[in-house]
Amino acid sequence: MKGRRLSGVVIAVVLVVLAIYFIFPFYWLTIGTTKSVSQLFQKSLLPGIPNHFAENVGRVFAYENGAFFKWMGNSFLYASIGAFTGVLVASLAGYAFRRYDFFGKKILFILILGFAMVPGYATTLPVFMLFRDLNLLDTRIAVLLPSFVNVFGVYLMVAYWNQVSEEVFDAAEIDGANDLMIYWKIGLPNVLPGFITLFLLAFVGIWNNFFLPLVVLNSRAKMPLILGITTITDPQGFPVYNLTLTASFFTILPLLVLFVALQRYFKPQLYMN
Repeated sequence: MKGRRLSGVVIAVVLVVLAIYFIFPFYWLTIGTTKSVSQLFQKSLLPGIPNHFAENVGRVFAYENGAFFKWMGNSFLYASIGAFTGVLVASLAGYAFRRYDFFGKKILFILILGFAMVPGYATTLPVFMLFRDLNLLDTRIAVLLPSFVNVFGVYLMVAYWNQVSEEVFDAAEIDGANDLMIYWKIGLPNVLPGFITLFLLAFVGIWNNFFLPLVVLNSRAKMPLILGITTITDPQGFPVYNLTLTASFFTILPLLVLFVALQRYFKPQLYMN
């Protein structure tokens, strides 16, 4: 009994330490929104006294005639369209892997697994060169197009489609349903948790994507929020750290709302029959 209690105490302590470790950056960001630049350099873990939160928020929202809202609109555009299209393509590919036997199916799936392990940074330079040759640099499509191909999403959707029994597809075929109807009316409702899970992961990934927009965009008006807030400067061109922190705080709020709204669908299944 004593050994079990001791183990329980150790586990509880470890969990508390991990919780503090993961919560602390958000806490530091939150209190940073209440401080002026001079207060930030005091390195205090307490909120700013006097509190500058309202002033910081007002200056962020008023910066360059509302550039913050333009950047946020760009982020919603890139993340929503990119994530939905990428997940839709991935779900169609997963359906094809589930329903059809074709030459090289297993080899293609292994290649997909291999490509899914390639970091995005490694493909940024080839993407840049390709878009340069196509005259697509500094366009919104240059940010959107790469997000339409979600290699890891194909693997994840294959795992979800494999949970749909063959009898469901056979019954739909007996009733005269074609492939489009089977996918849309029969199959998709059964893999909806996977679809939404992948959409959530893709949305967060695109929302937080900093490097690709940095490489392919030049116009500040087309920048996503995660990149635009790094360009906040004073009239002399120096960074204004308290405004950048305040803008960062509002950058993560939509993601928190999205997670809370969709967390009940977050059920990844990373295996293939």
